[in-house]
Amino acid sequence: MKPRTVLIFDLDDTLILQDRMTVETVRYCTAFLGLDPEVFGKTFQRTSQAAFDGLPSADFCRMVGISAQEGLWGEFGGAHPSLNDLRRSLSQYRFDAWFQALDEHGFHDPELARSIAADFADLRARRYYVFPEARPVLTALQKDYALAILTNGAPELQWSKVHKSGLEDLFDSITVSGDYGIGKPKKEIFEVVFSKHPKSTRFIMIGNSLNSDIRGARNAGIPCIWYEQGDEPKDVPVKADGVIRSLADLPRVLESVLPLLP
Repeated sequence: MKPRTVLIFDLDDTLILQDRMTVETVRYCTAFLGLDPEVFGKTFQRTSQAAFDGLPSADFCRMVGISAQEGLWGEFGGAHPSLNDLRRSLSQYRFDAWFQALDEHGFHDPELARSIAADFADLRARRYYVFPEARPVLTALQKDYALAILTNGAPELQWSKVHKSGLEDLFDSITVSGDYGIGKPKKEIFEVVFSKHPKSTRFIMIGNSLNSDIRGARNAGIPCIWYEQGDEPKDVPVKADGVIRSLADLPRVLESVLPLLP
């Protein structure tokens, strides 16, 4: 019997909503201040990224794919020394990100920043939403393909997302970059996925990030499908073999990508 083709899915903003939920939670937590949500959102994105880039663990976070926005609310268990550094820095990082943004908009109040930072972290950590078409599409694909997840990020945080997504039972393998100390777009993390499916030589990557998912697939030498959502920078010099704008498009687009497999 011929081994089944393995479809490798990204997690954040491919199967579950990530960035959009963060934006909405920021809006909710600051609505009482009367700020323009789009203007403040851009300020907060800048101040949180700047504060995150200054952390002692910033290089490790970039390597495994822990984002500045996840640092604002996530839990980061694990024994890696850089995760220990990150945990020690979280409280100050979250305060700095919020205080600097609020200060730029006329709210020079440390206690307000601490209060909003705590409220945001608590609320955002409880908001996990799966794309509504994810389960029916994955269930249909499961009949003809093996399914895998390859996600960048800290082990505790990403596994929590997987468990709470309600999709875990559909996948034959799940790989979290933080468990291996390396992330997309490095080809080595794809090789970890390949090793979990030793009988297959046919893999296709599906993800929303040109820089990590599509570039990573190219580095690993496998076909790929880009889940375009309109907010990804277009200046990344890499091209996917197919494009979807909804998970519902995937079965159709797969038919055009399958001939590229060995």
